[in-house]
Amino acid sequence: MHLKLREPERLSKLMNCTLCESVNTEFAFFKNDYKIIHCKDCNHLFTDLIVSTAKVNEIYSDNYFFGGGDGYSDYTLEKDMLIHRGEYYADRISSYMVPGKVLDIGSAAGFILKGFENKGWDGTGIEPNASMAEYGRTVLGVDIKKGTLESVKLQERFDLIILIQVIGQINNVKNAIIKMSDYLKPGGHVLIETWDKDSITAKISGKHWHEFSPPSTLNYFSKKTLQTIMCRHNFSLVGQGSPKKGIYSKHARSFIKHKLLESGRLKWMAGITSLIPGDIILPYPSEDLFWFLFQSSN
Repeated sequence: MHLKLREPERLSKLMNCTLCESVNTEFAFFKNDYKIIHCKDCNHLFTDLIVSTAKVNEIYSDNYFFGGGDGYSDYTLEKDMLIHRGEYYADRISSYMVPGKVLDIGSAAGFILKGFENKGWDGTGIEPNASMAEYGRTVLGVDIKKGTLESVKLQERFDLIILIQVIGQINNVKNAIIKMSDYLKPGGHVLIETWDKDSITAKISGKHWHEFSPPSTLNYFSKKTLQTIMCRHNFSLVGQGSPKKGIYSKHARSFIKHKLLESGRLKWMAGITSLIPGDIILPYPSEDLFWFLFQSSN
């Protein structure tokens, strides 16, 4: 996985680890012209990039939700599937808590949040894209605040905070966890779904693993590194699982084509994606996906 560096790249300073803050980091490989860095102390992988508020707005512009590539060809087409996904998670965690107030970080159009509301939860979302936040408010009737976890100021506290495929997109994980702790009621829970960099799929794919998509992805967790950083901030793991996942075929077609074209060696296969039908939900082989439920000891 390691590439031989050109001299200017070898001499340039690398970021400290975004999890353990160690200076003992090394270059791993380039992806989309960004450096992916490996921490030799805690084995975390992360993108060598600090994202400003302006950069967040650029990354999660309307093009991310409607432009294809590493994003979506049309995010709103996944409405029913994602509402069902929210209901799925509400059912999964029902043995740990009763419905109360839930905060959805990176809620996009609020589909997953709506699924929680369908199961009795009182929901609030945070989303940096103005179009998605407006869609959620006007079409679904869910309460979505435009902004980020860092920029939005909330007065209430929550029984549950959810981050579904979002924690890998957060720049400063430590500050995000501290912020979430402030928004939780005593003994509150955090539900995280993310990708496993130590999965078989990730190991076989190497640097072509689909989750290596900077600048929209910044941190690449394993089950161990995620549990370690959460435990460090007084959260204990109380539930876990491997979710079933579907993907809308139009999104799959666009995403797979994009990944084949950027791979170089496999770009000749991009044409076969036209054989994927455009209007069905395909099962996703989610061996590299997991969810953890944490409870605060504060």
